Order: sequence, then C-alpha cells, then structure tokens
Amino acid sequence: MSPTLTDAGVAANNALETAMAARGINVVINELAAQRMGFRSPQEAVGKTIGVGYFDPEDGLVPTHIIGVVRDSRFRSIREPVDPIMFRLDRTFSTTLLVRYDTANPQAVRAALEQTWRRLVPDVPFDGIFSEDKVAGLYTAEQARAQVFAAFAILAVIVACLGLFGLAAFTAERRTKEIGIRKVLGARTRDIIQLFGWQFSKPVLIASLFGSGVAWLVMSNWLHRFDTYIDMGVAPFLGASLLALLIAIGTIAGHAFKVARANPILALRYE
Repeated sequence: MSPTLTDAGVAANNALETAMAARGINVVINELAAQRMGFRSPQEAVGKTIGVGYFDPEDGLVPTHIIGVVRDSRFRSIREPVDPIMFRLDRTFSTTLLVRYDTANPQAVRAALEQTWRRLVPDVPFDGIFSEDKVAGLYTAEQARAQVFAAFAILAVIVACLGLFGLAAFTAERRTKEIGIRKVLGARTRDIIQLFGWQFSKPVLIASLFGSGVAWLVMSNWLHRFDTYIDMGVAPFLGASLLALLIAIGTIAGHAFKVARANPILALRYE
C-alpha cells in the first residue's frame, strides 16, 4: 500500500471518529455498569446520556446515549469477576459471526453453516465452535481434577471394604464362643447381625464426623477462589456419611449373617 493511500485512510478514519464524537453514539450496558455509574436501577439508566472517551483526547468526551440495559453475562471463567460492559454497534469491521439457533440437532446447523461458508468464502477456513464447548474448555482443569479424585475415592472405598471384611472375619473368629452363648440364651440371628453392625458402625460414624470437618474446610477454601460459588449445607456431608455407613454394613452383613446362622453347639465346642 502506498504512503498516499495510507495517509488518506488515516485521514478518513480520523474524520469518521471526529464526526462520531460530534453526534454521539448509542450503547447498551449491562446491569453492573449501570450500578457502577451510580444509577439506582437499570430502568433509571435507560435514556440517560454520559460522556465517554473513545478516541483521541482532542475529540474530548463522546456523548453516549444509553438505550438499553441487559443482564450481566459471564464471558470468562467463573473464577474471574463479571466486568461492567458497554456494547456499541461498529459497522467498520467484524471478526466473529455469532449464530443463534433453536433446534434439537445443533450438528446439522453447524454442517449447514460450514457448507454456506465454503460457498461464500472458499479461501478462508471454517472455524466454528459451539458456545457450550468454549465455556466447557474454561473448566478442563476442574474436570480432570474431579476424575482423579473420583478414581482415588473409588480405590479408597475398595481398600476400606477389604479392611472391614477382614476385621469382621477376625472379630467373629475371636468371639465364636460369645456368639454361641448368646444364641443358646435366646439371641436371634437378627440380634447377632445388629450387634456386629453397630460395633462396626461406630468407627465409621466417628471417621465420617472428622472427615466431614476436614472436607468442609478444604471445600470452603477451594470454593472461595471463584467469583460465584454455592453455600455448602449439611446435606452433602450427611449423604456421604450415610453412604459410607451403608457400604460398611453391606460389607460385613454377609459375613455376620453366616456367623449368626452357624450351629451354636459347634461354637461352644470351639477352642
């Protein structure tokens, strides 16, 4: 491009900016921007004119007319706070084409867009991505971390179940005479199973109590790293404790039932 054309382009652009600064522009802002500007409500901001510096300092503040207020939208990760945003229509250039669709088959929409793009602009590669995929890419680290934690949690449950089963077998073997005496004195199979269940439930409940406290501290510290986060109630911890208790009872129930159904005569002869 020759210097003459460059100078002419710059001059035309400066003239356009000067004209725009003189007549003003229309914008749409989000609710946070209206709040930061001091408006008590979004309705109060509509129709107001403010001065904004868009171009060179020589142009001064551009009269900016607020013609609408939209809800706050998050365009980055939820770790980062929402920004006050001002939207204005710029017809001079565009880098992205946004398409809103209403269909149950989004892949068909993408295929049709790609076909139309290649027909109209064959020299430019088509690079289409769904907004859901773009947002999901912001949380790849969290998804990977969740999968790792889930794998270790499953491994820990398996090891704990093996330990409980071994401890139940060892305890039953040591208390064979006691179980036989209890059955001779009138204890039912259900009573023996309840005895085993309660004895093995107590350490599980104590461990759940301490584990819930540690989990609450860790999760609270992690959630506070985000701009928007949920308040943790007691329901997740009660659910986890109940699940751990059910897993423990299910692990020892079969062995406890087998011991409780044994012949008490053989138990009393056990040495």
